[in-house]
Amino acid sequence: DISPPYDLKNSVSDNRLVGLWRMMHGFHWTFVAATVSIGLAALAKTSTYLLLRNFIDDVLGQPAKANLIPLIALAFIGLALFEGGFTFLAGRWAARTAEGTVRVLRNYLYNHIQRLPFTYHDTTPTGELIQRSTSDVDAIRRFLSDQATAIGRIVMLFTVNFIALLLLNWQLALFSIIVVPFVLLISIFFFKRISTAYEKYQEQEAIVSTTLQENLTGVRVVRAFARQDYEQAKFDKANWERFRRGRHLLMIHSLYWPSTDILCGLQMIAGFTLAALMTINGDITIGTYLAYHGLIIWVIWPMRNLGRLIVEMSQGLVSYQRVATVIKQDVQDVPHLLWGGN
Repeated sequence: DISPPYDLKNSVSDNRLVGLWRMMHGFHWTFVAATVSIGLAALAKTSTYLLLRNFIDDVLGQPAKANLIPLIALAFIGLALFEGGFTFLAGRWAARTAEGTVRVLRNYLYNHIQRLPFTYHDTTPTGELIQRSTSDVDAIRRFLSDQATAIGRIVMLFTVNFIALLLLNWQLALFSIIVVPFVLLISIFFFKRISTAYEKYQEQEAIVSTTLQENLTGVRVVRAFARQDYEQAKFDKANWERFRRGRHLLMIHSLYWPSTDILCGLQMIAGFTLAALMTINGDITIGTYLAYHGLIIWVIWPMRNLGRLIVEMSQGLVSYQRVATVIKQDVQDVPHLLWGGN
């Protein structure tokens, strides 16, 4: 029996994030465990820089505390093992969530599409169904395995490291996030445009698949009526439109990445400069500067990748909406058509 234990029709929602959460039925706790593991790994990463500050300011150069160096070295090793272990567990559980959810989704679509009424198949191109059952399902898998857990990782990294910066020096901490609102605004601006461009690209790719499928299945008819040149021109036209839309989608991406990278790079350089001046003036210690040098990278990195993630999420959300339109179609209860019974 390939029928899933949970009817995915219940996962259909106008809110696409809610719908994707419902689609993970049976894997919610696995996903939560992956997110918690990411948070623990982020905490270990931050603790490493704080330990570095204490080592440089309080231990290094003080002969009376030389006996603490082996313990601090073991602490660095322990934090690295702790971070690596929970990073591995996060990736493992995220992969289990994504692959398990998509396995159920594929099985459901395999069963569901065969039971859709003939009128639906008569009005829906085969290439469209193929596109939604393959490319769109794979986009959902990428969303669950990479982007969904990346949200948790980015939030955890930013929160933990920003709190650590506040503990080091609150002026530096506030100065280090000036660029955040601008990155978010740019990301939202591109999110809307990439969502529209990606949906149009997927629709055109479905048209190309449909054209190819019709020609392969009807090759004898095409040859009998000598329509080879017409069908070739038809395919070339559809394929050129797919190329044009794909180029437009990549163009939007190519405009987005440099803009956010430049902003985040300028923020990082400004932070390094201000921290160096404060160290020279004696406002902060050398250990604090080195800790800040590491922490600001893990504050800027989430900011930069949150913007990228917002843009990339648009593809997964669009794909969910396209798959949901198939799932919510009513089926015919004709089991003998599927199972060969009487």
